[in-house]
Amino acid sequence: MFLDYKPFLQQAYRQVIRRVLAQVAEQGLCGDSHYFITFRTDRADVIMPDFVRAKYPQEISIVLQNQFSNLIVTETDFRVDLTFGGVMTTLVVPWTAIKIFADPAAQFMLSFESEAEKPVVERTVEPTVDQGDDIIDLTKLRTGK
Repeated sequence: MFLDYKPFLQQAYRQVIRRVLAQVAEQGLCGDSHYFITFRTDRADVIMPDFVRAKYPQEISIVLQNQFSNLIVTETDFRVDLTFGGVMTTLVVPWTAIKIFADPAAQFMLSFESEAEKPVVERTVEPTVDQGDDIIDLTKLRTGK
């Protein structure tokens, strides 16, 4: 019988993401770096407004590049304000909800095995209005739709 190393590696890789985003929260983006983050939206511990969850019931890909603010990194999650349909929205994303993390400028990507599904619980953040641009739906780029 051998030790299962996958959970240890998954945890270590999530710490890499946490450290990268903590640095971005403190110092801003570095050079051409920007981050594509795909995460599950059907988990009870992901906090987002109902209108966003309705549009992306299983997963969503976000980009941290030009139009994000209030990035806060904790031991358990990250929080960020993004604009969806002209509405400033706060997302709270636990590290364990992340499926893909990529920095195209550095040609770096981490992919995670999906955890067991957790039911959705009504937990939302009230949006505030902003005049920013919409976030691009990356699933359309990946699937060619």
